Amino acid sequence: MTLRSLVNRETVSYAFWGVVTSVLNIGLFELLLFVGTDYRVANLIALLVTKAAAYVVNKLFVFRTHTESPAALTAEFFRFVIARGGTMLVDWVGLIVLVSVCGVPEKYGKLITTVVVVILNYIVGKACVFKQGPAGDSPSRSR
Repeated sequence: MTLRSLVNRETVSYAFWGVVTSVLNIGLFELLLFVGTDYRVANLIALLVTKAAAYVVNKLFVFRTHTESPAALTAEFFRFVIARGGTMLVDWVGLIVLVSVCGVPEKYGKLITTVVVVILNYIVGKACVFKQGPAGDSPSRSR
């Protein structure tokens, strides 16, 4: 694996949009904490909003997939929901464990889980959701 294969348009775009969605996630979480929402509920709301935004930016700007039919779009979205649902559980349960079991402050726990989940989301997104063919070109990608 070369540096060029690691640093390309897709990974740079993923990093940029990952930062944007992470700021949205943490910002919304902090806002909800500020108004008195329980950290578990605040995290769940922030995660749901962020996952919806992440689907749009990953589809349009990172992986640039084009689906030919409503059925293909539905299948891609379903894969996204399943994959991100798994990493959302890692985020939600991870934060509860860090805060309730380990005594980590909510804000630091959220930062820790966010970093872990961003990495997992890229791996899962590339491998399972926004699939690419053997030549690195998605069969559903617009030309």
